Amino acid sequence: MKRSSAVFLAALAATVLALALAAQFRLVPDRYNPLAPLDLAETPNLMTGTKLWLMEGDPRACAAALRKAGVTLTEMPEQTDRPGCDRRGTITLSKLHGARIRQEEMRCDIALRLYLLDRHDLQPLARQHLGSGVAEIVHFGSYSCRNIRGRSRLSQHATANAFDIAGFRLENGRTISLKSGWDAGGATSAFLHDLRGRACLLFNMVLSPDYNADHADHFHVDMGPYMGCN
Repeated sequence: MKRSSAVFLAALAATVLALALAAQFRLVPDRYNPLAPLDLAETPNLMTGTKLWLMEGDPRACAAALRKAGVTLTEMPEQTDRPGCDRRGTITLSKLHGARIRQEEMRCDIALRLYLLDRHDLQPLARQHLGSGVAEIVHFGSYSCRNIRGRSRLSQHATANAFDIAGFRLENGRTISLKSGWDAGGATSAFLHDLRGRACLLFNMVLSPDYNADHADHFHVDMGPYMGCN
């Protein structure tokens, strides 16, 4: 490990410990306490990323946070379709905060971030740029037992650790698609570009129409080991 990385991790650990001790003595509110349960209604702050990180790999805590926020979901049993295509810690749901989605199975960690994106970014940005809230997120799904196109490595979709957003149906009846709206200019394009920027704060990888032709019609978001905002 490089010295700079070791110093950063040590500083991060010291900061988290200091905040946890301060919270123990009620010196900071729960929203800044890294060990307090994540409240999805709270506006995200500098501690939100740490809380999300601490919840990774804990689908029960994830499901509890979503249920507390009013999300109806079903926790799914573990399944393996073929080597590498494992579904663990997945849930199904058909609505996030304000937006419906066609019912889909995905890792709870993905659903948690989609909820935060919907509540704190998608809805406000849609009203700001387009004058209407979002009624439905149109998507291409999460789980698909397959490789990355053109490669021998499995996609994050193979473990339901990714989600593809194709567009949106607004409350006023208008439909926004990534394929036609990304380079359209005006409010639609500004909305989609701003939304990509917000998504990059929640997901490890975000691929947009700017990335390549395979993503010309959707946002790909995932929580895989690689980081990128394209």
